[in-house]
Amino acid sequence: MAENTDQLIRFLLPEAHCRGVMIRAQHLFSEANRIHGLNGQVARLFDQTLLASILLLSISKGGMRQVLQLDATSPAPLQRILVEARCGAVRGYLNWQESQTAIHHTGAAGLNSWMGSPIRLSTVRDLGVGQPYISTIEHDSDFLADHLIHYLNQSVQIRSDIILHGDLAMMIEAMPGCDDEHWFKAVESMAKIPDQALEYESSESLLAYFENLRCKLAGTDDYRYQCDCSPEKMAEAVKNFPVEQLASLMDKSGKITVSCQYCDAHHIIEPESQ
Repeated sequence: MAENTDQLIRFLLPEAHCRGVMIRAQHLFSEANRIHGLNGQVARLFDQTLLASILLLSISKGGMRQVLQLDATSPAPLQRILVEARCGAVRGYLNWQESQTAIHHTGAAGLNSWMGSPIRLSTVRDLGVGQPYISTIEHDSDFLADHLIHYLNQSVQIRSDIILHGDLAMMIEAMPGCDDEHWFKAVESMAKIPDQALEYESSESLLAYFENLRCKLAGTDDYRYQCDCSPEKMAEAVKNFPVEQLASLMDKSGKITVSCQYCDAHHIIEPESQ
């Protein structure tokens, strides 16, 4: 595994006709929280959404890009979390009222406490061919895993179960041939994993809890928090701005400094030369 990356493990459960993925994202969280200056419960919610996008990308065969967006449907301290996963990399940003967090209940841990209810979940699944698949649902739950399970069941027709615990994300999904009995075996095995194991054990060690289902390693992928922004992409993004707006953004030398909301990098562009 490369330095400063976290490993997604893909596995099969032949006895249950299921497959799964698992990732423990210590390095990814550290970098994301450093860039965005996050800590506490806001950091936890952002970090879990990053992992959720990776889980969703993992079910897209040959998928190139997965966007996951959570929106509050009423005034709330945290208005939006948007994340984007590509194979090997994930990035994201938040729209939140930082001034409100000082008076917000610091013990509030769930989504509803920070974003209200219901929460609107929107996804873009880009398989690299044809038009991307776009879906939007609303759901009422304090737990992001519940929102994902509801989305997969309603919009993708996938039977799944998901754990988001600390820096760990785990998902199992039913494959063809998985009946109710098979599915119960898979869910039962995952439910028996102790909280302490979810907290501390490595992904490889956690696979042992599925031994009764003849768990087999199916592959791995490395992930890191990484943004692909560049001056060229920023220039392309602003080239259609009205002339008056561009003029208001220019400094005395005719250049514009643009900050990337995903990684806080600053790019200097010259619109007139584009």
